[in-house]
Amino acid sequence: MRYRAGTCVALLLFTGLATGGLIPKQQSIHIEQEEYLDADDWFQAGVELNSEGNYQESTEAFSRSVALAPSNALAWLNLGTSQALTGDYKRAIDSLKKSIRLDKSLALAYSNLAEVCFRADRYQEAADAYSSLLKLWPGNANALYKLGLTHLLLNETEKAQGEYLSLKIVDPELAEKLHHAIIQGAGN
Repeated sequence: MRYRAGTCVALLLFTGLATGGLIPKQQSIHIEQEEYLDADDWFQAGVELNSEGNYQESTEAFSRSVALAPSNALAWLNLGTSQALTGDYKRAIDSLKKSIRLDKSLALAYSNLAEVCFRADRYQEAADAYSSLLKLWPGNANALYKLGLTHLLLNETEKAQGEYLSLKIVDPELAEKLHHAIIQGAGN
């Protein structure tokens, strides 16, 4: 049996389309690729790498983005967040503070800064960041809870109780967790 070349090409094309073999597959990003020439390209690469769990490479991409656009508060926020995810809390805190200096209304920067400071046992800085976050987002139950815990760790039981009362209105279940922590702290 002889087939025409056109028939074979048509069959191959149809088979490729039917199986998905000819549909371009999105390749995961590798930081070595130099096609990211501007700050926005590096920022987007960082976002994609971060979503894939490649925190070290996303940190590098965000570093390149802020090097090209040092006034981009969101790039500093993402750099600090990816640094925190790699466990580099000191640099993360510096980057998140830079983000806040550039945009004092960026609630997520305060939230992330507070969390990183809390994890790094820098409780006064965490309390300051949670307090700033609550000025921007007064009903944030997590911030009220964590601020209460931070006050406990700073031996400021009265302030922790104040956060408990505020939290009781916003999220009674989370307030009970804080209340238990206050009781346990008083027992120590």
